[in-house]
Amino acid sequence: MPGSFSNFDAAVAKIISTLSPKRMLDIGCGSGKYGKMTSQQAPSCYRVGIEAEASYIQSFGLQQIYSEVRNGFAWPVLMQNSSEFFDLAIIGDCIEHMPKSEGLDLLNFLTYRTQYTVVLAPEFSIQGSVNGVDSESHVSVWSERDFVWHDRWAWDNCLTISLFVLRGYQPCSVNFHSLVNQVNASQALLQDFYGSKTVRPVALKKVVHEREEVFDSSVRGYRPP
Repeated sequence: MPGSFSNFDAAVAKIISTLSPKRMLDIGCGSGKYGKMTSQQAPSCYRVGIEAEASYIQSFGLQQIYSEVRNGFAWPVLMQNSSEFFDLAIIGDCIEHMPKSEGLDLLNFLTYRTQYTVVLAPEFSIQGSVNGVDSESHVSVWSERDFVWHDRWAWDNCLTISLFVLRGYQPCSVNFHSLVNQVNASQALLQDFYGSKTVRPVALKKVVHEREEVFDSSVRGYRPP
């Protein structure tokens, strides 16, 4: 659907305010929820939105929410400028609309080109086309098991929605441990699907795999923290 579940809204808002990004990418804008959230938490941020459904751009006034709106599917649109970098990329309730292979290609691509990538994805949620829009169909399943390839990420789960925070390779003044600790310390409350009641405070779990050299088994600090 052009909207997204509200479970992690407070946590995502805290991530945005903590990072205070200068350039943000919103993949699958829908109704522009994360563009609006970014304009509130980081008013000076340049917001780039990618939306596959052209009708949404008009009906939800996305050009008034984002600094720039690009129409098309994320992978081919981003490949038109592979030298573009972002402080923060958000894929909110969108990655499940992509084939798994395309989603993994996109996440690998963004790891090189972002400071952080935030992914929100439902699991066990069956959805076909919505109002005749085929791109709204759920075609891939995502959980914490799909991120084991990444070396520095955190996640939390609320009912059937999961939040994933991936540290990219771009330098950032807010390191991974500091970001996760600040978000958890904020006690941002998770909501149920309808926003009618709180579930509990956010509790991101860190997953860190340090790189070890084969020749001497020492840990190397190649990547930004």
